[in-house]
Amino acid sequence: MITFDVWGTLLPIEPAIKTVVEVLHKSLGGRVPFQTVHALVSEERRKMKLARRERHEVVPPISVMLNIQKQLRSRGVNASFDVYQVQDAVDEAVSRLEVAPYEDAVEAIKVARGEGYRVGVISNVLMWRSRATRKLLEGLGISNLLDLQIYADDIGYVKPAVQIFEAARTLLLGDVVPDVYLHVGDDFYEDFLGALTASYGAVLVDRRGDYAKKEVIESVPCRAYIVRSLKTLPLVLHEVEACASTPP
Repeated sequence: MITFDVWGTLLPIEPAIKTVVEVLHKSLGGRVPFQTVHALVSEERRKMKLARRERHEVVPPISVMLNIQKQLRSRGVNASFDVYQVQDAVDEAVSRLEVAPYEDAVEAIKVARGEGYRVGVISNVLMWRSRATRKLLEGLGISNLLDLQIYADDIGYVKPAVQIFEAARTLLLGDVVPDVYLHVGDDFYEDFLGALTASYGAVLVDRRGDYAKKEVIESVPCRAYIVRSLKTLPLVLHEVEACASTPP
């Protein structure tokens, strides 16, 4: 069983963040500089990630919109937009985003399926609801490669909480305990440490080389790997399968 993160792992997140800024900027009638709106969105994203890491808190996207509206009003901006309408507009825009998936990630999913693995995605929510991501993945032809999609706003838990990883296993396999369960993602805390804390294997996708300079590093024998590209996933699978077949 293999699960993947979505944003930053399967899809680049920057175009989606830019889309959020564009929708907000338009809702304000252009009265606030684009860069100011971008800074507010970036700050709210930072606070969301902090809440997830420290408190395992699910922050609904509509709450983020309310916080941004509050911040704008505190600066004297007449932010009178309807947050629900703006949220719907953000969801719609993200669902229609013109974005190319990471080629190595799509190929990795196909390789995993070809090896007989059940494959799913586990994703936190950002400033758009999971329905937008689901629709986008469907439009990109990725949904039909997946056996499961599980999102924080569906299940009530966020990565790195153990419960979301356990929920994915249960929904994919029932009571079966897999010989191999790897979670693949680009966030060190939410994906990598989250999966390890849940006692599952972890693969950190480190495309920028923040944690590793080599193509593949086995950071914890048989359990944790850091890769520069998901083109090396077959190698990781080979190593993990060899570990699983070796008697303790």
